[in-house]
Parts: sequence; structure tokens; C-alpha cells
Amino acid sequence: MTIRTSGDKGNYEVLGAFVKEIQESLVANEIDVAQHCLKDLPTIPVSGLTFAAHLPREDVSDTIITRGTGWTDLASGAIVGTGSIRRTAQLASLRPDLQYKPLTGNVDTRLRKLQEGSYDAIVLATAGLKRLGVLERWSESEYASLRVEPLEILPAAGQAVLVLEVVSGSSFEPLIAVFNDPDTQTSSTAERAFLRHFGTGCSVPVAAHATVCDGMLRLEGLVASADGQTILRSAEEGLTADAEQIGIELAIVLCAQGARELIAGATAQ
Repeated sequence: MTIRTSGDKGNYEVLGAFVKEIQESLVANEIDVAQHCLKDLPTIPVSGLTFAAHLPREDVSDTIITRGTGWTDLASGAIVGTGSIRRTAQLASLRPDLQYKPLTGNVDTRLRKLQEGSYDAIVLATAGLKRLGVLERWSESEYASLRVEPLEILPAAGQAVLVLEVVSGSSFEPLIAVFNDPDTQTSSTAERAFLRHFGTGCSVPVAAHATVCDGMLRLEGLVASADGQTILRSAEEGLTADAEQIGIELAIVLCAQGARELIAGATAQ
């Protein structure tokens, strides 16, 4: 069964643009299991649906691809394309001399826009490039002349995580649950609790990344102004069992520093 979402049709302003129609098909029992990129999902769950499994997380980094020799060598005024205000804000804080413009379409479309000269560089999620096999066959592809390098910026909440969603209590739930990765689930819980506290989704300059080690969780969070001139960043640590609360506590810390005002300013633009 093929489902074209609002995002596939170019309607990016719809809440949950890449998942809404898929979730509606689940509720209507037209499909049994849905696979989503977690960062595409609104933080408020759909009644009657549940994540049966969080698959092991991929590389959370972002990748910049340029027609020149790399990120640091981009000339002042160069045009960088990205579909994420989170990326724009962090990159603008590092290189305010560059121009940041919206970028839409699938991976091949975005790469072609770069090659055709619409942009001097574009930024994409590394996980998506890997899943599509783009990086693996890079040297043999038509894009081999482009330079690829990772960026050290904080990712979106849930970035590089795939989840399997089912109707709550369905016979498929225990079958799918065997694929769940506990560390990925715990990290995602903290990140999404952080994001949910602001009542926002992926269309705001908010970033979060949690890591798990020996029963402990560390969560880094960031809220920025749209132009990257103001960056609020902090971290919280605690037991993995307290993942949700750690996310909330970190959000409260940044709210005390003015995070809500930054988000309001970004969404008003």
C-alpha cells in the first residue's frame, strides 16, 4: 500500500506533515505497522497508537555537502541550503557571514539543486544519507566531485531514530517489541520530553541529544534565536529511569534563561 503524506505533496506546514496520513491509516486498520523517522513525529502521541519499538539509533550528525573545498572555505556570502531552522541557527552562530536559504525535496533533488548552482552548500542528516546508500556509493556516483564532511552541531530531538508504531494492544505489538533498543528508547524519551515542554515541534530552533552509559543518562539541550545570535545551551544528568524528568528539568533550566522568548521570536518570523 502506497501512502502519499502531506509532506510528500509539498505541504510542509501541516503538523506531522510526513506522518499524519500514515497514522490515520493505522487508526483505520488499513495498515498494521508504520515506520517513522522519530524527529518527524509531533511530541503529543496519537490516541490509540503506541511505539512498539525504537530501532537502534544511527549516526546523529548532520553532513554538509559543498561544491567547493569545504565548510570553512566557503566564501563570505555563500548560499547554504537547509530545511531546518535548528541547523540554520547553529550554523549562523558559527558563520554569520553566509546566506541561509530554505531547501526542500528528496535527497537527490537537493543534491541536484546544489550541483546546478542554486546553493554553494547544503546540509542533510547523515543517517538519511547512509540509509539511502548515498555515502556508501559516493565515489561511484555523479556527486563524487562534491565535498562531504560532518558538522558538529546539536541534532534534532529523535534524529536518526526509526520507530515502529502500531495500534495499542494489537496482536502485532508484542511481535514488534522484540526489535526495541532500550538505550535508544530511553534517549528518545528524554529528548522528546525536553522538546514537548516548549509545546513545539521540529520547526523551531530547539536541539537535544541524550546518551546512555552504565545506567546513567546525559542530555544536552539547546534553544537559539532564529539568526543564531543568541544560543542557550545546558546539560542534565541522571538515572535512565528518570529520562522523562531529566528532559523536563533541562527545559526548565533553559526557560529560566529566556528560552521561551527565543522560541516565540523564531515562530513569529
